[in-house]
Amino acid sequence: MPSPLSELRNSPRGFKASVVEGAVTVLGSALVGPMTTPLLLRLGADANALGLYTALISATTPPLQLTAALLLNRYRERRLHIMCLFAAASRAMWLGILTDLLTGWDGLWAVMAFLYASNALGVFAGLAWTDLMADLVEPQRRGRMFALRNTIHGFVNIAGLLIAKIVYDGLGYPAGYVLAIGVGTALMLAAVPLLYMYGDPARPRGIGLGVRGALSALRNREVLRDSAAISFWSFSVNIVAGIWNYHMYTAFHADESWFTTLNLVGGVVGTLANPPWGSFYDRFGPRATFLVSGLGIVAIPTLFPFLSNLAGQCALQVYSTTLWTGFNLASFNYAVSYGGEYRHVYIAVYNVLPSAVSALGAMAGVQMYNAFGVSAFFASAAGRLLALLILYKAASARGATYEELKVASHLYPLYLAGRQAAQVTYVEFVHALRVLYAAMLASFLLAALAALYAVLFRLLGG
Repeated sequence: MPSPLSELRNSPRGFKASVVEGAVTVLGSALVGPMTTPLLLRLGADANALGLYTALISATTPPLQLTAALLLNRYRERRLHIMCLFAAASRAMWLGILTDLLTGWDGLWAVMAFLYASNALGVFAGLAWTDLMADLVEPQRRGRMFALRNTIHGFVNIAGLLIAKIVYDGLGYPAGYVLAIGVGTALMLAAVPLLYMYGDPARPRGIGLGVRGALSALRNREVLRDSAAISFWSFSVNIVAGIWNYHMYTAFHADESWFTTLNLVGGVVGTLANPPWGSFYDRFGPRATFLVSGLGIVAIPTLFPFLSNLAGQCALQVYSTTLWTGFNLASFNYAVSYGGEYRHVYIAVYNVLPSAVSALGAMAGVQMYNAFGVSAFFASAAGRLLALLILYKAASARGATYEELKVASHLYPLYLAGRQAAQVTYVEFVHALRVLYAAMLASFLLAALAALYAVLFRLLGG
């Protein structure tokens, strides 16, 4: 197998450009993105406000995804321009947040509005980016190449998080936020011209597809099945979306140093976990990756309420980031594996139902937390387990990889032998139970008979 350096050297020009652009973007995002929730908490947000904000983003993403799919489908040959334009507008919204912090214009709700606008514009840029990235790398190399790209960006992210920790911990609120957001926004905007350097090797032509045509993708059983499976998972995961950091902030008395430390730990672990997960995905496919990572993710919310100090939360961050790295890599590669002509429409539909259901999960989680406290975290864990079984079954319907079939062929004789052994064990177990029952019944009857004779002898002797 070629080395990562040779893989990168032999990759297409557009992919190399994506690595450079992504590094600049990641560096800027590391300074602003991970501290969004702490910023809202500093501005006075409670569990209800955080839940409402999370639910609003999730609920409005479906119509935005469909609108983006229609736009991209009509002007697909210009998807590079669409990506650059909307990315620039999305990142520019952070200038509004910076202005609000400097002037104190309207506090919490103004910042939420700018964050929402940034996310909405990012939906359009993100769909165009996903559709374009799928054409930059050959399908058989996607797992390794995206894992390599993520690893490089992970090291850049670590550097950004280290800088963020120094700034936020040293300057606190609001000075630390102003400095970090200012520098981070400048970097993200500076990376926009680099997006254009991706190029578009395929330049697929746009097709006039109306709303009815886009919605017809919902009749695609494969897309609908995958979307429904991801929806169950998204609902259970998002039960804790609006309360996780709030509980840490109020119950554990976390401050900026907690959040920056956890962000840094997550960045380091995610970087180290990407290469092995990429190789695992290429070898065993999506369903094995979903299963292995998902089973561990189920336990995360059950551990969280009992780890009330920073050391415990860091340990949990190591555990959770390792697993989420694999799951997210599988989810992305699974989404872009649809056919080419209508891939962007399928990806949009694939994301529609989960986004809507995520809003319900976030609001349900807030209500459960207000009513039952930490029980909401355990409800999330139970939902994740059930959802994982559904997701695994849906993913397996997309077909098994060669390695999965090869492993299955080796395990099948063991399965037959195990089933035969289980059948024999069952028969012997039932036979043993019957013998034991007969022995106990005989002993009882003999004891009863002996007691009867003893009573008779005493009466006759008396």
